[in-house]
This record gives sequence, structure tokens and C-alpha cells, in this order.
Amino acid sequence: MKRHYIFASHGTFATGILNSVELILGKQNNIHTLCAYIGDNDDLTEQVNHLMASFPAQDELVVITDIFAGSVNNEFIRFITRPGFHLIAGLNLPLIIEMLIAPQDEALPLLITDSLSNARDSIQYCNKTLDAALLADKDF
Repeated sequence: MKRHYIFASHGTFATGILNSVELILGKQNNIHTLCAYIGDNDDLTEQVNHLMASFPAQDELVVITDIFAGSVNNEFIRFITRPGFHLIAGLNLPLIIEMLIAPQDEALPLLITDSLSNARDSIQYCNKTLDAALLADKDF
């Protein structure tokens, strides 16, 4: 059994984020991308079906889409009952790095839950965070 990641987005965001991941972590052979709506005659349903058919049924698939309930996410929801299939909405670099640097023998539902929590913590309004830190320093 092998674990694959699919980054899927409207436009080329998925490829761009893969480029950033590989800049930070090096080449990733288990990551695949789907960039929707970049060609005039692209059929999203056909693209998703073709991509999903390329993986053995016993492999684990983690699909991370850009927008919850967007057309790309909705195309993958059709596979939610496939064994070993996990769908996440909210494609972002901190989430991906968390998932890829974690021990790969960790159970996937736990890995996803922990990675989502840590990624949420990395999203900051820096002005407010810095103001709070400076205020805390004044209290000492």
C-alpha cells in the first residue's frame, strides 16, 4: 500500500504550491496535481475520473482541494466512500508541510487531524500577534 497526495485547484495554484513544497522539502514523487479550467475544452469530471483511475484501489489517497464546496472539491466528493480516500479542503503550504514531515506510518486520520490543527495555528494576523507579544512584555 502506498500513500499519494493530490493537490487540486481552480487554475494553476496546485502546481504552484507543489513547486513551493519541492523548494522546501525536495522532490516529492507521491504528489500529483490537478489544475482545473486552464484549457478551453477541459472537462473537470473527466480529469478527475482519469486521475482517480490511475491509482491502485489499495493505495491511500489524500486529496487536498483549494475551496470547500467549490466545483473541484465537489468532483472529488464522489469518491468519499472509496476505502483509503481522504478529502481535505483548504490547500495551503503549512498544512502540506505538516503532513509530509510527519511520520508516514502514523494513521492517516490522526495525521490529518493533527496537521489541520497545526496549520490553523500557523495562520496569524501578524500585527495583532506582535501587539499582543509587546503588551505581554510590558507586563513583566
